[in-house]
Amino acid sequence: LEGVLLNAVMCVQQIVSGSSVVVHCTNGWDRTAQVVSLAMVMLDPYYRTFAGFQTLTQKEWLESGHRFGSRCGNGSGTPRDLSPIFLQYLDAVYQLTAIYPLAFEFSSTYLEALAN
Repeated sequence: LEGVLLNAVMCVQQIVSGSSVVVHCTNGWDRTAQVVSLAMVMLDPYYRTFAGFQTLTQKEWLESGHRFGSRCGNGSGTPRDLSPIFLQYLDAVYQLTAIYPLAFEFSSTYLEALAN
């Protein structure tokens, strides 16, 4: 989790300094979605609202084809496919809400509901 947060912070720093950033991790949909989504939450207050967070989840996770079923063990897939990538992302967002509670429209209760 620390590595994902550090990579998101590195992206934010580069963008704030005026540089462009390309993020592509091994398979393109696990760590990439985590890093990009966290960077967007950090950069844009809209993504810290209910509507913004829902939009971000739709765009970066659902439309990008994240394999929720096989990653969370709710669908077809092998035990090797299990990896709580989305839950890790929600945990990272939770860490940000714990540090900056006034920056977010939602709280840990909302994140817990999404996790379930």
